[in-house]
Amino acid sequence: MSKFADLLGTVVSYFKIGTNGVRLKNSSGNLLIRNSTDSADSSVTASTINISSDNFVINSDAANTSADRSITIARPTSGMSASYTLTLPTSVGSPNQVLTTDGTTGNLSWVNAGGSTTDKVSTDTTNLAFGSTSPVSMFTLPANSVIQAVRVIVDTAFNGTPSLSIGISGTTSKYVATNQVDLTTIAIYEIYPGLTANGSSESLITTYSAGSASVGAARIEVDYVIPA
Repeated sequence: MSKFADLLGTVVSYFKIGTNGVRLKNSSGNLLIRNSTDSADSSVTASTINISSDNFVINSDAANTSADRSITIARPTSGMSASYTLTLPTSVGSPNQVLTTDGTTGNLSWVNAGGSTTDKVSTDTTNLAFGSTSPVSMFTLPANSVIQAVRVIVDTAFNGTPSLSIGISGTTSKYVATNQVDLTTIAIYEIYPGLTANGSSESLITTYSAGSASVGAARIEVDYVIPA
């Protein structure tokens, strides 16, 4: 019986599930999932699809003529230092918006494009020391501005357990959360908020907790533009 089963698996090029079910079909070593009449591919439903190769191909059977072309999404084959997840936005966005990432959890969101190359990038700098009184006033962000990046530059490492967040009154972590910066390590922390422009001006503040720090100094730089 086992020899017959081996022979059957070698001779038959497909396995049909049910009378009118899909066909699992061999095509030169590739698994095809076809409809019951073998006239078209069938869809696959699964909770997770794992792909072991570096490429994901859309329209893999493209004729490569006219508009019938394939698209390949590829993973970098070198240079990666960690795995990551990208989460798509909750909507399709608005015309001319672009995707941006929060730089931490991989959440993508739609933001207005930076505009033409004539858009001027402005940078504001705020100093922070271990003895600063919270909240630390930063500057007034003009109406319709988009914050491109926030850099926290730790020049002298803080001791203790200090923390900071950057935002506005009532939403103190709007642009930088406390877990995105480590004041006890000399480094440059660059955060990309990825938020759309606010129609009104905003008074930015740094909410700072000294955590018994007796040394430490940092600079906070905010790059922003008013899109043309």
